[in-house]
Amino acid sequence: MNTAKLRFCAALLVLASVTSVLASCGSSDAGDTKTTEAQTQADSSVVTEEATTDYMPELPVKDYGGDEFLFLTSSENDDNGVDWVTKDIYAEAATGDVVTDAVYERNMWLEETFNIKINQFQCVTMTETKKAVQAGVTDYDAVITAIANGCNMGAGNFVLDLAEVPYIDLDQPWWDQGIRRDVTINDRTYIATGDISIVDNDATWVLMFNKQMAQNQDYDLYQLVRDNKWYFETMYDMVKDCAKDLNGDGKMTWQDDQYGFATTNDSAQGLMYASGLTLSSRDSDGYPIINTDLDRLTNVIIEAGKFMSDKAITINANTDFTGATSGTDECRFLFEGGRALFYGEVMQCVTRMRDSTTDFGLIPWPKFDESQENYYCYVHSTAGKGICIPTTQPDPEMAGIIIEAMAAKSVSTVTEAYYDKALTYKYMRDEESAQMLDIILSNRLFDLAYSYNWGNLYSTLQTLILQGKDTVASTWDKRLSSAEKAMQKTIDAYKENE
Repeated sequence: MNTAKLRFCAALLVLASVTSVLASCGSSDAGDTKTTEAQTQADSSVVTEEATTDYMPELPVKDYGGDEFLFLTSSENDDNGVDWVTKDIYAEAATGDVVTDAVYERNMWLEETFNIKINQFQCVTMTETKKAVQAGVTDYDAVITAIANGCNMGAGNFVLDLAEVPYIDLDQPWWDQGIRRDVTINDRTYIATGDISIVDNDATWVLMFNKQMAQNQDYDLYQLVRDNKWYFETMYDMVKDCAKDLNGDGKMTWQDDQYGFATTNDSAQGLMYASGLTLSSRDSDGYPIINTDLDRLTNVIIEAGKFMSDKAITINANTDFTGATSGTDECRFLFEGGRALFYGEVMQCVTRMRDSTTDFGLIPWPKFDESQENYYCYVHSTAGKGICIPTTQPDPEMAGIIIEAMAAKSVSTVTEAYYDKALTYKYMRDEESAQMLDIILSNRLFDLAYSYNWGNLYSTLQTLILQGKDTVASTWDKRLSSAEKAMQKTIDAYKENE
């Protein structure tokens, strides 16, 4: 099975066969110095590779005397509510659930190896972190928080540059290189994710389809993806073909009719980012700039608007479920009930359909056109989470050792449990969806302009898509100046931190 997790393990096998995997302080060229220092310590034993599928960086084995290593993690009152309570950092005991047991196994290994106690405090993470730093509180060792929060706390100097924390080596395959590429400013990385957490993958925007409806229409969606012929236009034609006024009353309602596409407002940016466009990139000095490929952006927004603004073919959980207790739930139920060909949502919704009898598949979002090389899926910036270290952390070296060990150990525990045992076997319905998962996770986008929403540029473009308006150029002109001013404030904050 060609899943992203197995690709990571393959990379580790190659890496291990060539050289020892060394953790470094900052960039990879500092690795030899740090390793030498570690090996000259009084206790020169190191954490090393311990099994054919369990590869670890070389780290000094420290005895922390039973000290607590305390994570701030999301409670149900944090970003996006109860569905996004942190479940992959702490487990009180093994319960028989594959993910919970993997978290428990990983943490027990950490506790036994370093004589430390892993614990968490669930809260509104950004609020608690800022409050603690401002008060000089040193109780919290690390924070698991939303990607947007990590970016904002980095600019505010509330969290450390992870590239400068001893023993954290962001070059290693257990760290996601997409988020590092997209949110790093002038080589400073304040939030990272990867195997240490499954939530960033849960927050990846994906496309599900009803296999029976696709079969009835003679659609071979998997083959279209494999042949690189899965395009906006193709999806739009399918969406139109499958929308039907089932009761013949001349109007489309969520209670009675069939749609081509069921989703939320966030599929506006799902479609925009599927084109490979981001609203920001970097200049030669590593600082963000606003992208100005206005012609392509205009075309993408117009085509995305055809999907999102047409109430006869697309139903939106944020606006179209009048009288429903929860539009989000009813949108999923509509898809599960066989009344929508496509369902656009975060990948976590795959697990929410664990009890569904609907035969559904998973595919990436379509390419905008044939000139596009890859399929792209974006990661929701308030649902997706990563790790930060508060600036009040009293022992950055200890934090680096524990976090790097935790991330690496997660490859053979948490990641394996979730994707090999839970997601791809328990929740996915076919082998092809597992193959699609690899494509989805290989090309994910994290956009600073989305995370910061400088000058409301992103949210304004989202509105254009939702309303189907062809006013991109004039809207861009109105918003660009305020977006650049807001972006400059972020840049200035980063420079002040330096």
